[in-house]
Amino acid sequence: MYTIKAECVCVQSVNFKVLIILKLYGYLKCLRNNLKAPFSQGLNKYNSLQTFQFLRFGTFFLISILLAKVAMLYQHEYGLHLIGQYENLMLVTSSLTFFWVSAICNTLIPYYNNSDEETRKKLLFNTFVLLIAFSLLAAVVIVVLGRLKGKDVDLYNMFALVVLLNTPTYIADYIFYLNEKYKSLIRWGIITFLAHILLLCIPLYFRQSLNLAINLLLVLSLVKFNYTIILLMKFSTISVNTRLMQEFMNKVWPYMFSILLAGSMEYINSYIIGYNFSEEEFAMFRYGARELPIFLILANSLSNVYSGEIAKFNKDGLLEEGLEKFKRASQKLMRWLFPGTMFLMFLSPYLFKYAYNEQLIEGYRIFNIYLLLIIGRMIFPQTVIMGIMKSRVFYLIYSNYLIINCLLSFWFIYLFGITGIAYATAISFLVEKIMLAIYCKMEGIAFRQYTAVGEYLAFSALTIAVFYLSLQIEMPMP
Repeated sequence: MYTIKAECVCVQSVNFKVLIILKLYGYLKCLRNNLKAPFSQGLNKYNSLQTFQFLRFGTFFLISILLAKVAMLYQHEYGLHLIGQYENLMLVTSSLTFFWVSAICNTLIPYYNNSDEETRKKLLFNTFVLLIAFSLLAAVVIVVLGRLKGKDVDLYNMFALVVLLNTPTYIADYIFYLNEKYKSLIRWGIITFLAHILLLCIPLYFRQSLNLAINLLLVLSLVKFNYTIILLMKFSTISVNTRLMQEFMNKVWPYMFSILLAGSMEYINSYIIGYNFSEEEFAMFRYGARELPIFLILANSLSNVYSGEIAKFNKDGLLEEGLEKFKRASQKLMRWLFPGTMFLMFLSPYLFKYAYNEQLIEGYRIFNIYLLLIIGRMIFPQTVIMGIMKSRVFYLIYSNYLIINCLLSFWFIYLFGITGIAYATAISFLVEKIMLAIYCKMEGIAFRQYTAVGEYLAFSALTIAVFYLSLQIEMPMP
């Protein structure tokens, strides 16, 4: 658990309330403006998933800002306590669900594209059954952890029900996407994510308990669950096929294990920081140690979409053509994300000052180091490996990644202090991508076949130079 100290400034509470309302209004206006272009140009399999993921990550990013502002609004134990409760719930549930949700959903696209029409319909329902099974297991663990903790037991019990009902509804996103219902996917995202923001934040804004907010989220989860069943009745074959589930899970297990290894470093890093630094420094690190959602969304969405595309081309004996198409798409993306990263390295102090509060402003230094992840993020050997269905190599690669990251973290923390953890993460992430690229080469797929090498190296060198320059220049603060 960590808490955020409220700023000790003498400002009337009504001003804070107005600020929170303006933040929400600004977010909704931004969503409207950003979604106009995709609808006017026509949604497709490339931009629809990116837009949907923007809605998802933007929602959680906004919630973190609003909760920080609520803590400032109520400068006493209520604000600090609710943030502690919420962060504890999110830490527990995300650590229990992130690896299998990502593995199942990311494997679904290439597996679906490699299947015939009859198998596709069976796959959707059986994936839903798998999600329910894993969600039930996660919910049981959450209940047990709540009882072992002996505090907020009712809150843990309610959130376990939210996990049980809400997590299987992820299949609804892919039902829309895989059936080319792109506008329906975006509408589904707007409605459900906006409802999530309102049902969570409005009770807390009016100083109600987090229990009430979670109860409202439980109602939303039940509605989403029922609607998902309706979608399955329309787009899938309602039949449990254990053989299909076993074949599908044979592809999922290696990816699940690799995500568990890679993702566990976030929790290991949090433990290292919590043990060696104060609660305030821990909170600062947690708020800084995150990539800008839009960058992560665009890169991950491109990877998810093209893993399916590469699988389709490979099935037709046109792998080289698929890789060339992927290369052009990734080249186009890097031309946007690299300049955006360099711009953010100078803008980040202002983002932290106005998005959060003075206690968290130093987190921008951690944030800038995490921006260096773009260097590894802009090469996609894992997409190629998923596309050719050679996912077993992830066991070895991510085991090495975890070891390298741990060693560098313990070493760098004594060399650079709290920023050493961030440097270790950026370096080990790049090493992981290099190992995956070497495996692709061993499979006969050269790095240049799916990456614009010259442009990538030039952008990477320039990004490192700009990062070094940002360390030397102290940005003026109003």
